[in-house]
Amino acid sequence: MQIKFRRVHPNAVIPEYKTPGAVAFDLGLVEDVTIEPRTFVKTRTGLVVEVPEGHALILASRSSNAPKKGINMANSIGVIDQDYCGPEDEIHLILQNITNDPVHLHAGDRVAQGLIIPVIRPTFEEVSELAQESRGGFGTTGR
Repeated sequence: MQIKFRRVHPNAVIPEYKTPGAVAFDLGLVEDVTIEPRTFVKTRTGLVVEVPEGHALILASRSSNAPKKGINMANSIGVIDQDYCGPEDEIHLILQNITNDPVHLHAGDRVAQGLIIPVIRPTFEEVSELAQESRGGFGTTGR
C-alpha cells in the first residue's frame, strides 16, 4: 500500500517506520513550543496525509512521552478520516503538559505515532430490545 503525503512546512518529519516490526510511524513537530504546566496547546506536524479509501489514520501518543517529556495527547487519540486530505488539511496534535513545570519541545521532536487501519462502516438499525442481558453497568468487570 502506498500512502501519499504532502509537506506543508519545510521542517515536517517524513513518515517512516523506525524498525522492521514497527506498526506505527512517528509524527514530529515543525516548530519549537513551550507548554505551560497543566495546560495544552495545538501543535503542527506540517503534514497532509492521504488516507486510503476504507482506512483511517489513528494518532496516538508515543509511549515515552509521559515519562521522558512530561506530555500526553490531550484527546488520547486522534482519528484522521479518509476525506481529510485537502490542501489545507494539515494534521495537528493537541499536546498536554502533565507536569507542574513548563515543558519545552523542539522542531523535529517525535511526539505522536500514526497507524493506518482498515475500517468497516456498518449500517445501524434501531430496535426496541437487544438479546443480551445487562452485565451490571459501567465498571462491572473490575470488581
